[in-house]
Amino acid sequence: MDQTEKPRAELNEELFPGENLLNKLEETPENSDQISELSKKGYFFLKEDNIQEAVKSFSEILKLEENNNYALVGLGDSERKQNHFTEAIKYYSECLKFYPENSYALFGLADCYRGMNQQYRSIEYWNKILDIDPQNKVILTRIGDALRNTGDYAGATEYYNKALNIDFDIYAALGLALICKGEGKYEEAIDRLSNLIKNDQKNYRLYIDLADCYIKLNKPQKAIEALESFQKLGIRSTAINELLDKLRNNKPLYN
Repeated sequence: MDQTEKPRAELNEELFPGENLLNKLEETPENSDQISELSKKGYFFLKEDNIQEAVKSFSEILKLEENNNYALVGLGDSERKQNHFTEAIKYYSECLKFYPENSYALFGLADCYRGMNQQYRSIEYWNKILDIDPQNKVILTRIGDALRNTGDYAGATEYYNKALNIDFDIYAALGLALICKGEGKYEEAIDRLSNLIKNDQKNYRLYIDLADCYIKLNKPQKAIEALESFQKLGIRSTAINELLDKLRNNKPLYN
């Protein structure tokens, strides 16, 4: 059976890090078992895309303990999954009033602002997480991404390298490749992307960026070969198929 492409959120880190509250934070003895069980149910429903039941579970917690961090983060995650960023921000902000160093609420806020393309606000909250956990390579990479998206390549390079100095992170390495691409260093970008593909052959985005570098160098046949090498893996990707169709049939590449 063909595999389907996975979104970055699943590949880079847990989509809902607040789920880790179940293991990281303690509850008061009263109602703790019930609150923990409701939280587990909430995140189960969230992963199953049953938002309504997830919200119901998290809301039940608030009836047991007003301003509970499990519930507020869970409700924020429920709204964020629907891209209801403004609503999610309200829940995360409410949580931080009572738990100002709750890294899961901070993560949610940062990711909401990233989704709203407010990169500098997202950086603000990523950095608050680093104050708590300075060796978090996922957050270092996220800051690098945000800085790259604002055109601050020097700052982005610094954060990507900090992440890589802790441990290899494919998205930090990809970020450095995309900086090369953004600076017009297409040959270097091709070398970096080709090396990344050796370690992550099923990541279709790597092939898209690799093909785009060849396109920029006016080497459409090399771009086609790069995309076809992904198709041979038997993984379906709409983005790969559409770009291949444009290249093979000389259609406009950019709308």
